[in-house]
Amino acid sequence: MREVIIVLVVLMVVGIVEALLQLSRYLEDRKLETMRRRLRNLGTGAQPIAGSLLRQGKLSSIAALDAILRAFPLAVRLETLLVEADIASTVAQLFGISMVLALAGGTLATALSGGMPAVVALAVIGFFIPYLVIIVIRDRRSAKISEQLPDALDMMARALRTGHAVSNSFQFVAAEMPEPINLEFGRAYEEQRLGRTLDKAVLEMTRRVPKNQDLKILAVSLVVQKETGGNLTEILENIAETIRSRYRFFGKLRSLTAEGRMSGLVLASLPLLMIAFLGLSNPTYLRPLFHEPLGWALLAYAGLSWGIGLLWMFSMTRVEF
Repeated sequence: MREVIIVLVVLMVVGIVEALLQLSRYLEDRKLETMRRRLRNLGTGAQPIAGSLLRQGKLSSIAALDAILRAFPLAVRLETLLVEADIASTVAQLFGISMVLALAGGTLATALSGGMPAVVALAVIGFFIPYLVIIVIRDRRSAKISEQLPDALDMMARALRTGHAVSNSFQFVAAEMPEPINLEFGRAYEEQRLGRTLDKAVLEMTRRVPKNQDLKILAVSLVVQKETGGNLTEILENIAETIRSRYRFFGKLRSLTAEGRMSGLVLASLPLLMIAFLGLSNPTYLRPLFHEPLGWALLAYAGLSWGIGLLWMFSMTRVEF
């Protein structure tokens, strides 16, 4: 039995290493493709649009499984999450990765201790790791778009000042700016080329990046300017300067709350780390908590207290901007 567990652990490590290598190659290929696109643009004078306008819209590559998954609202929500993170994967693939990581976590816990609490804990952690990673990728992508947006707005303003149309300014951003903002502006430009109006194309862009308030400000400004008129160049420049000023102020606030956020992170992680440590080092020590009615009550009280404390610390250190 121990030999089988060792083999499974080795296979798990090899799989993780291979996944990291594939991810590294994927990111490097995207950088090279961006450089090639810019070189082609300089050499030919053309302005190709980065990114694909349409997605497959499938929850699985297998038709029967796709039909089954569409009956569950959670699966459709996960598909939306993948779109927001700009990850070219299906919900079925995501679920498969989660199951593999859950099995790997449970196998690792069995190899180290054999205690059921540790096995369940590591299996649950492994299952939810892909979803947490996707949420982090989505949030970082949204933050990166906000960081690039002022420069994109300045580029649009310069294009408008030289006499180009608004749609052409989207094309310039798509051709000249780095990822990920060039992908979103490129999709908006292609949608306009296919007949969608400017306001609808911009609103659709905000749906693909729903956590980004700066894009929503841009969308509202473009819609209002289209209806009422005004100097769009000046509007774009004012929005860009407002975003820059807000981020400078937000940086100061984050530096002032850094100590509190780190303290909250340490305090929030200590109970989980202690449970994992005790479950691996002495599985019998925590067994009464999971097999006795009194232990269940104590676990419920501890979990409720931990959750309330976590929300309290998060509310004290959260900065709204």
